[in-house]
Amino acid sequence: MTEENEQNANNERKWQFWFLVTFSLLLVVTFVFYLPTRFERNFLREEAGHMLPEEMDMMHEDEHGGAVFHEEGEVTQGLAVNLNVIPVPVLAGSSTQLDFFVNEKPNTIPVPFSQIEIDHTKLMHVIGVRSDLNEFFHIHPEPLESGIFTIPYVFSSPGTYKLWSEVKKDGVIHSFGHPLFDVQGEGERESKQVSFERNVVVGGYQVSLELAEPVGKGHEHDLSFDVHTLQGSEVTLENYLGVPMHLAVIKDDLTQFIHTHPEEGDHHGFQLIQEAWANGDHAHPDVVEDEAVNFHVTFPEAGLYKVFAQFRPEGISLPEDKSLVASFWIKVEESSLPSQAQDHHESTQLKPLQSPAWWFLLAVSLALILLLSLAIHKFITVKK
Repeated sequence: MTEENEQNANNERKWQFWFLVTFSLLLVVTFVFYLPTRFERNFLREEAGHMLPEEMDMMHEDEHGGAVFHEEGEVTQGLAVNLNVIPVPVLAGSSTQLDFFVNEKPNTIPVPFSQIEIDHTKLMHVIGVRSDLNEFFHIHPEPLESGIFTIPYVFSSPGTYKLWSEVKKDGVIHSFGHPLFDVQGEGERESKQVSFERNVVVGGYQVSLELAEPVGKGHEHDLSFDVHTLQGSEVTLENYLGVPMHLAVIKDDLTQFIHTHPEEGDHHGFQLIQEAWANGDHAHPDVVEDEAVNFHVTFPEAGLYKVFAQFRPEGISLPEDKSLVASFWIKVEESSLPSQAQDHHESTQLKPLQSPAWWFLLAVSLALILLLSLAIHKFITVKK
């Protein structure tokens, strides 16, 4: 073998050596670290309701197209909204002034109104409920001065109340949960009544809710609302604050709040409807436009939730920023699978994802590394 050929052979062996070393390292990373971690993460996601805690936080911060949720008392830096209620004590039946101060922490610098963006026709949205979720309101404070939005409001009933305010800045919707406060007065302070009826009558209209149950936390669920007259005729909805319907989702312990809207194109469909006449005759079936309004909601925790659907039937004689409200209770489970199916799912899917996956992948990796080592040794050994 000439010196040149020997040099070429050495270069080829070096190239093969480093190629196999790199490939071996890639296998180590894949089979020892990446795949076992991926299997473990999938396993934890199953046990946590198909969403891990950090994913829940991300979902809560991006609920409807760039939205962030805060509790007022937890904001120490960045945009904040602080609530001031005047006078104190608050009396049911009397006018109360609600002031919302939009500012930047930590120096409490007022945010100019010019920096607040209009969202669904308003600069600020405020949603409030009584602790039993029997009282609900959606109001819109107006700018006053130095970052303060204000609105007078009359609480009709005594009890404990919770308010959430929403403002949009730099393209992001910020929701702020404000501290509970007490409204004094005569009358019942709380009367929690839970019903899972899926058809309710509001203001002379029938409203139905359709969703697949059971409902599990951490999953996206479709909620479909349909409005009819008491005689069963389809009702056309006019826009309320820019969309056919607004939906507020509130957990019964007041710790979870979602304010969302139907996605564009999610409020129409076609349905085969046979019109019934009072004399018992039936017209021929026709395909008519169905005004069902669809929402996509992910419930972050198990528990009881109440959803408040706000809508305006076409031609209704209400002030422009007022609406009818249909409310429904929803029970959210740890998992959306029925109990028997859940037991079967755990026995067939979850258990194999534990330690056997780690040991199997590790054994495969070690075997491949051994084979590659032998191959490398063969190529780099100089034959005499």
